[in-house]
Amino acid sequence: MSKYKVAYVDESDPDIRKFQRFAYNYFEIIPFKPNRDKEVTAQEILESHVDAIVADFLLSEEDVTIHYNGADLLSLILDEREYFPVFILTSYEEDAVSKGDDVNIVYEKGEITQGEKFLERVKFQIEKYHHKLDEAEKRLLTLLEESKERQLDAFEEDEIVKLDALIEKALDKKSQMPDKARQKREITDLSELLKKVDMLTKKLGKE
Repeated sequence: MSKYKVAYVDESDPDIRKFQRFAYNYFEIIPFKPNRDKEVTAQEILESHVDAIVADFLLSEEDVTIHYNGADLLSLILDEREYFPVFILTSYEEDAVSKGDDVNIVYEKGEITQGEKFLERVKFQIEKYHHKLDEAEKRLLTLLEESKERQLDAFEEDEIVKLDALIEKALDKKSQMPDKARQKREITDLSELLKKVDMLTKKLGKE
């Protein structure tokens, strides 16, 4: 089985190489230097089709001024990819915790490089994310196949709406359809739903 791909965002070349050595046996590390434009950095990472993102908290150095930190970057990414596995590494844990939305994604740099517990946590979150989307995809396909043979009941139609929303958030949360509009749409629009399932399949590297 090929290694999961993990984006590592840091302004320091030595720190990037250190993390690559640390995680070598677990992941394929894709390094990213922060662009001055936060949106550009986020888009480059999302287009790389990685399975998780690890970002340094402080992203500025003496010769390059970056006006955002790792927490800001990950928050922007989660605005587009809900539930995506993200992690912050820092030597300034109190600042990262106070400025981030989720204290559970913050890890102190010195501690994580002392062992493999952090890498196991990253792997677990990747697999949990994939499993969640896999199950949603399988259940949606089952319901769509059954809808060709019989009339679905109200509970099943509502389940399709929820599964559709879940998959859409994982693909692109910003462009997702509002729930009310989704509920009014005919669930017999199978081509659109199957297109999303196909996109999810490719996104998770099944093809």
